[in-house]
Amino acid sequence: MTKVSKRILNKTLENYIFELFIQTIANLKDKNEIQNFIKDLLSPPEQIMLVKRLAIAILLQKGYTYTQIDNTLKVSRTTIMNVSYWLKHGNSGYNKAVEKVMQNVRKEEFFDAIEEILLQLTPPKRLDSYAYEQKQKAGKALFKRKAKRALL
Repeated sequence: MTKVSKRILNKTLENYIFELFIQTIANLKDKNEIQNFIKDLLSPPEQIMLVKRLAIAILLQKGYTYTQIDNTLKVSRTTIMNVSYWLKHGNSGYNKAVEKVMQNVRKEEFFDAIEEILLQLTPPKRLDSYAYEQKQKAGKALFKRKAKRALL
């Protein structure tokens, strides 16, 4: 568990540092910079903690039960209840983040549906030909993406 110093920080200073932190994240230019910053800033357990909380929020929004979430993510019911509370009564941060994730998933599903239709409509390729291998690869990649997304 993360420990916070018991020494009280001046509220004005704390707010200033928090704003600086938010601005620092906002100024990062791409996914790679953000990923490197997070990996340097947070310990592996802290990273896992944050990722699991986001996953809990997504699963709650998708209608999963506490038991299903507990069994899947190996988290306590208290953690699930805390995330649920913040989804309902927080500053809408969780809700906005989950909404964006779900929008991206829907976009991916849309494009995957189109790709699946195209794969079905293309004529069968001759066995062991280059085109056959490419179609097989595309079908397998599509299947893996859909299976991975089903876990979300």
